[in-house]
Amino acid sequence: MQLFLANIHYSPKGLFVNPRRGGETNSMQNTAAALANKANLERWKNVIALEKFGQPASEFLIQALADEDRWVRYLAADALANIGASNSVDPLISLLRDPEQDVRFAAAAALGKLGDPRAIKSLQEVLRRDNGYVKVAAEEALMMISPQGTGMGGKGSPLH
Repeated sequence: MQLFLANIHYSPKGLFVNPRRGGETNSMQNTAAALANKANLERWKNVIALEKFGQPASEFLIQALADEDRWVRYLAADALANIGASNSVDPLISLLRDPEQDVRFAAAAALGKLGDPRAIKSLQEVLRRDNGYVKVAAEEALMMISPQGTGMGGKGSPLH
């Protein structure tokens, strides 16, 4: 029991679990619970902690893509790409329509890192409708997914 308690850090703003110590499965569950606790004002820290668990945390991170906190959504998109969570491609594609441009940027960048061709059509749509900041991320993502055949960068590309 003492080892489990050593993994949990209490602060006035909420609960944070350190995944680097023992009790990994319990710690991941507790980190996910802390992320779900809306009274925790620094829930974004739990997203960073979940990333350290790798693939086993992907479902919790996918759930975080729907969080009301834009920084939780932003960091969850980045974390999913960093752990190579191929099961997150469809939710990340949906995130390309998020009301926050920072979140759309993170989603486009994450899709590029994952490199799944299913994202090509949605990323091309971003090039037609979004602002320059997000378009840059979408263009880079398209180049990462398919350097040839995306129609990017040439005279007829959506950016020219």
